[in-house]
Amino acid sequence: MCNKIDFTKKTLIENILPIKQISELAIKEGNSKKPVYTIHKWWARRLGSVVRALLIGTLLPYDASEDEFWNKFYSKNEVNITVMDPFMGGGTCLIESKKIGAKTIGVDIDTLACFITKKELQECNITKIKKYLNDLYNKVGKKIEYYYTVEVDGKKYPIINVFWVYEISCPKCNYIFQSHPHYKLYYNKKKKEKYVFCKKCGKIHKIEYSNRYLKCNNCHEVTEVDKGTYNRGFCICPSCNEKFRLIEQVSGQKSLRMFALEYLKGEQRIFKEISENDVNLYKEAESEYKKIKDNLIIPQADIIKSNSTDKRPITHGYTKYKELFNKRQLLSLAILYREILNIEDEDIKEWFLIAFSDSLASNNLLCNYAYGYRKLTPLFGIHAYTVPVRPVENNVWGTKIGRGTFIKTINKVIEAKKFCRKPYESKYISGKLVKEYTGESIKSKVTYKPKKFYNNSEYDTLILNRSSRNLDQVKDKSVDLILTDPPYYDNLNYSELANFYYQWIKNEIQINPNKSINDALFANKLIDDYHSKFEKGLTSVFKECFRILKDDGLMVFSYHHNKEEAWSALGNAIKDSGFVITNVFPIRSEGSSGYHSSDEAIKWDSIIVARKKDWNYNMLLNEPLEKIINKYRDYILDNKLKMKPCDILSFYRSIAVMKYTDPNNSLELNILFNNVQNCFKK
Repeated sequence: MCNKIDFTKKTLIENILPIKQISELAIKEGNSKKPVYTIHKWWARRLGSVVRALLIGTLLPYDASEDEFWNKFYSKNEVNITVMDPFMGGGTCLIESKKIGAKTIGVDIDTLACFITKKELQECNITKIKKYLNDLYNKVGKKIEYYYTVEVDGKKYPIINVFWVYEISCPKCNYIFQSHPHYKLYYNKKKKEKYVFCKKCGKIHKIEYSNRYLKCNNCHEVTEVDKGTYNRGFCICPSCNEKFRLIEQVSGQKSLRMFALEYLKGEQRIFKEISENDVNLYKEAESEYKKIKDNLIIPQADIIKSNSTDKRPITHGYTKYKELFNKRQLLSLAILYREILNIEDEDIKEWFLIAFSDSLASNNLLCNYAYGYRKLTPLFGIHAYTVPVRPVENNVWGTKIGRGTFIKTINKVIEAKKFCRKPYESKYISGKLVKEYTGESIKSKVTYKPKKFYNNSEYDTLILNRSSRNLDQVKDKSVDLILTDPPYYDNLNYSELANFYYQWIKNEIQINPNKSINDALFANKLIDDYHSKFEKGLTSVFKECFRILKDDGLMVFSYHHNKEEAWSALGNAIKDSGFVITNVFPIRSEGSSGYHSSDEAIKWDSIIVARKKDWNYNMLLNEPLEKIINKYRDYILDNKLKMKPCDILSFYRSIAVMKYTDPNNSLELNILFNNVQNCFKK
């Protein structure tokens, strides 16, 4: 039986949650997300454990104990509330809300985000998926496999990876050479071994880990394996020592050459230099592509660059999305896509579409190789386009070994749906993961149409593909809880990156043909008056949130930023839309990955809890700013929270924003920020 939650009284989230323990869970989950969150790439996903903690915090009374919190966290919950996320993204808030039985509404400007979230929430027939996968293999998988085979001693083996490198001509002496940053393919410190290749003839050798030099047993050339012809964007000509920028001499994939591959022989992974047969096989695929390309669906659009602050990959000669794939990749992906579109069962087709889309990140010319881990690194491993100097080509269909192949992505879908049927929460005892099965499930009947959501009890999730500045399709005062993660000012325009996937599958998932990614809420410094436009846009969204939220409802969201102006925009948007912040506290928002981990990279969010302005003011935290900061400074120290200075300053600014929205406050936001800065320096 569903429980009706009483939001007329203060909740635990307006007091304090077990920050340290939740953050420890977040670090673990950040490095190993639950299966439902791996169904497709989305950027800066909120962690499921953190979102669940926030939900549990809203369901418990203000004075609930820590034991009560964890008992509820690891138990089955069924609630009768409606939760909305106006910045849905990858769908974490909807998934965690659905897990506890809530009705959900998600809104996002990005069509791909809507499609991903829909598939995360829906049930699927795993048996049918497996059957259709076998059919796909017989129709097209075998053909793709053929183009990823290598012949050694008269026998054929599946290729795992093909290694490419830019071949360039020195602008001074015209000497042609390859831009290798080093001459290593793989190294393993524990096994004390390295696989390296000769800089002259390309012959691959296995040497001791400590060896710095290779004497080739084929051509007798001596190679310093750690010293290549490329370093930090610049090449040095081996003939005349001329130093020049690589991007000035390359022209996209036209400049790339294969130099090595890795294949699977039984259970053994073997490196091999490129032979004439390998080149001819690629040319065969290229020829087949040219013959049938007019009958294939391949993205023709230009890479978005009009308002982009990062000009990669355009600076390296790639101007269209299709140019980010070589001809063998285009052939393999396009014939696979064609067969997926021939699937008559629309539901099954969508599961294969999302797997296909996810596989694109590992099957393009912007994939790198983690030499110390012996695995491919997909595009968007960091939140940007990167252009590796030595791209690695995946086996599109896949083998037992490999990352991001099609068979791996469809298996991720299967594992995600198994998890949704029987989800678990993570608990760590003596450092070991213990899965606590709550008896909950993640399954929803999703619609894109408000009338179906409001008039048909069968549909319990509404997804709207539009800007949240206008939510006229959502009824007034119909939402109990707004749980979200708004755009972090100028941090990242997700839709610009999502377009990489969207251009392939847009005709199949299009929901709102009139939407534009230029409408995404993002403080782009390349446009005039960007700060004011961001603030006005965010205010419009929060005003719509105010309208649809019940009078005693809660709005809870996460935010962080290094820049004071980002917090200024947020503070004014909250206050001008009629909300008052009733609590803030820090929570770890990422794992311990090396990506985005500089001293200025914030790893902790501020959790901001807000109520409507005419709610009971006497229940607000009305202590002076300095006293609140001192209280949290002691809390951070006493609990040994591993917050960097940038994390702490970002959190302190959220305290200033809280005081700014207090109806009893008379200080301007800039003065509160100055007071924060003074407290921070102490």
